[in-house]
Amino acid sequence: PSMQDLDQREKKNNSKSSAPGKPLEKNEREVNVASNDYYDGLASHYHLFQRDWDGMVSQERAAFKQAFEGKNVKRVLDASCGSGEQSIALAGLGLQVQSCDPSAGLVERCAENADKYGFSKQLTAKQSDFLNLPKDVEGPFDAIVTKGSSLPHLHTDSDLLQALKNFHSLLRPGGVVNIGVRDYDYFIKQKQEIYPRQVKVGEHVNEHIIFDVWDWHKGSEGQQCVHFNTFHINGDGPSYITNKHVTTFRALFRHEMEALLKEAGFENIKVDKVNNWLWENVYTANRPE
Repeated sequence: PSMQDLDQREKKNNSKSSAPGKPLEKNEREVNVASNDYYDGLASHYHLFQRDWDGMVSQERAAFKQAFEGKNVKRVLDASCGSGEQSIALAGLGLQVQSCDPSAGLVERCAENADKYGFSKQLTAKQSDFLNLPKDVEGPFDAIVTKGSSLPHLHTDSDLLQALKNFHSLLRPGGVVNIGVRDYDYFIKQKQEIYPRQVKVGEHVNEHIIFDVWDWHKGSEGQQCVHFNTFHINGDGPSYITNKHVTTFRALFRHEMEALLKEAGFENIKVDKVNNWLWENVYTANRPE
């Protein structure tokens, strides 16, 4: 469906109930990971990372439709749902979606967006993290996705391998993964230090300016890592407020990712660019039949 179709579905759903419920499932255990402060701090403005949120959803929906064609995908785990860009795209294909993210703020936003676009019955959002997914969700899934370069929030080979093994265990035989990782092979060559995000004017009258300052460094095992210092500046006229949010990524290179997928038991490993997005490599692979 187009975003216009989703808007019409939203209006129809809202006419049925003045207070529709959100598809949010509470996790009884505490989910505490290092990146939570970063994403919880940005949750209320996270949609501003996309200049056109609805357009992003439409692009992702088309990419998933192509990726899953002929693979009998009906039930999907979005293992890093953020505010729901990919989860809403997947639900728009008529799929059942389990959405997870370590950030309580982003899980709440994902549930709100599912309700807004009329997917409350197709999507369930729950707080969880890569290393504990088998404790929090029940497989098997036909596909598992994680986009937005979320996986490199895990910094060590052992944690990355465990996450991929968790994906493997939660998939049915023949099930597929679809994993987006920032193209660090490109960025390390560019010695990227300042990364522009968005300039958005007119959001509640205020301007929003978002950019990163990258600090490259070596991790505890000699692996390449990078601190993201994300600055969010917003205001109007002469008065602006600046907030800084910091998180760390593993600069996960292509040969490392391919080796980890193979070690975790996946086959038919492929790497593609989707929509010619330079910044992201999309890794696809499947659990053997």
